[in-house]
Amino acid sequence: MSFVGLRFFGSSSVVRNAESIAISPKYAAKQFIPDNATKSKIKSLRRKELRLRRQIIRDVNNLKKQSLKAKKFEVDPVLGESSNPFIKRIYQEVEEPTHFAYGFERKEVEKLLYGAEKANLNKVGGNSILAESIKALEERKRRALLTIHNIKNTDAKDKKSLAIKHAREEFQRKEGDTASPEVQAAILTVKIHFAMEHVKRSAKDKVSIQHVREMVQQRQNVLKYLKKDDPERYYHAIAKLGLTDDVVTSEFNMDRQYLQDFKVWGEKTLVKLSEKQEKKRNKINELQKRVQQYNQLAKQNYDEIQRRFATEKQSSD
Repeated sequence: MSFVGLRFFGSSSVVRNAESIAISPKYAAKQFIPDNATKSKIKSLRRKELRLRRQIIRDVNNLKKQSLKAKKFEVDPVLGESSNPFIKRIYQEVEEPTHFAYGFERKEVEKLLYGAEKANLNKVGGNSILAESIKALEERKRRALLTIHNIKNTDAKDKKSLAIKHAREEFQRKEGDTASPEVQAAILTVKIHFAMEHVKRSAKDKVSIQHVREMVQQRQNVLKYLKKDDPERYYHAIAKLGLTDDVVTSEFNMDRQYLQDFKVWGEKTLVKLSEKQEKKRNKINELQKRVQQYNQLAKQNYDEIQRRFATEKQSSD
C-alpha cells in the first residue's frame, strides 16, 4: 500500500511525494481505530467517518457553488491591471518635456524662434549694440514661450489629447488608422483613465461617473466585435490594455458595489448589507472556515497514514 501526492479541497496545490492523485474526503474524515477497540467502538467510529465524509462533500460542494456565484473579476473591469505597462508608458510620454501643448513639438518651436531671431539680426546688420539687445529680447521671448507651451503647465485636456495620439500610434494597423477596433479600444481606455482621475477627485459628479460607465460599455462592445472578427488581435489587444476576457465578455455595471470593492474613494462604505445579506455572508464565512479545517485535518491524517505505513514497512523488513 502506498500513498502519493495529497491535493486539498478548493486548491490546486499538491504535497509532492511522487505522482499526484485526486483527493477523496476519506483523508479528512479518516478515523483511526485503536488496536484494542471493541466491536461496538469500531462500528461507532466507522459510522462517524461515514457521516463526516458526507458532511465534507456537502460543505465543499456548497462552497464551490457560492464561489461561482460570487466570482469576482480578475482585474479592475474599468481601469484594468494596475501595473499595466501600456498605461504607464502613456503617462510617461505625456510628462515628457519635449512635448508641448496644442500639439507642438519642442524642436518645431525652437526652429521657429531661431528663425525669428536670425531675421531680426539680419535687419540691424553689423550694429553690435542692437544685435545684443535683440538677442536678449529674443531670449526672454523664448523662455516665456517655452514656459507657456510646456505640457506641464497646460490643462488636462491637452494632456489627454497627447495621450490619445500616442495610444492611436501604438495600436494602429497602418499609418493613419483611426477606426480599427483595437485603436478605438485603446483610445477609450486612455479616456477612461483620465475620466476616472476626475471621478476620484469629484465623488458627487454623477455626470462624469455616467460618462465613464458609457465608455466602459462602449469598449466592451468594440472588443466583443474584435473577438468575433479576429480572435488573435483581440487577445493581443486586451493583454496590452491590461484587461482580461471575463472583463470584456461578462455583464458589468459600474455601480456602487464596484466603487466600494475597488476602493475608488478609499475605504468609504457605499453599500450597506441588509440583515438577511449579513446572515448569508456570515454563513459563507463559517463554511470557508470549515473547509479550511477539513484541509488541515486531511493533511494531518495523511501524515499519520504515511508515518504508520513507514513504521509497518520497517517492522516487516
